[in-house]
Amino acid sequence: MTVEFICEQCERDVMLNVASHDDHACQYCKTKYEISPSKSMRAGGKVDHCLSCDSDQFYVQKDINSTLGIAIFIVGVIFSYHTYFISLAVATLINFILYKALGTVTICYRCRAIYRGFEEDPAHRGMDRDLATSLMDEQEKDATVDKPRAAAADKSNTV
Repeated sequence: MTVEFICEQCERDVMLNVASHDDHACQYCKTKYEISPSKSMRAGGKVDHCLSCDSDQFYVQKDINSTLGIAIFIVGVIFSYHTYFISLAVATLINFILYKALGTVTICYRCRAIYRGFEEDPAHRGMDRDLATSLMDEQEKDATVDKPRAAAADKSNTV
């Protein structure tokens, strides 16, 4: 049971073991993170709140590397003329097998933290682009409101 998110300091991917009671820190810059998983999350149950941004809005998707899937399909297309399109069928079959074999991940809408190894919550569905767009707009609006405040605070500190 892991959570993966972007480090606030070095902006690299941080992967933390949720069940572990050890100190949770970035593997690269050693920034410490205080995470507070619920009992359900510690036991591998459903993800009920984001450990990175404390949001409660999630979606699920298959844990497949889309670049790999596209690469398999492109190889099938390249060889399709010479193999009388059999390679295209094989590429499709390989992608189908990967899709069925791999599990799902839960992803936070706000910070894009990825949760692996947790029970899938039926309330979390596939990504809703309208919801994701509205949350991004809200974050941008909050960022523009905070910038003038920060600039005003800097000016008052220098006087």
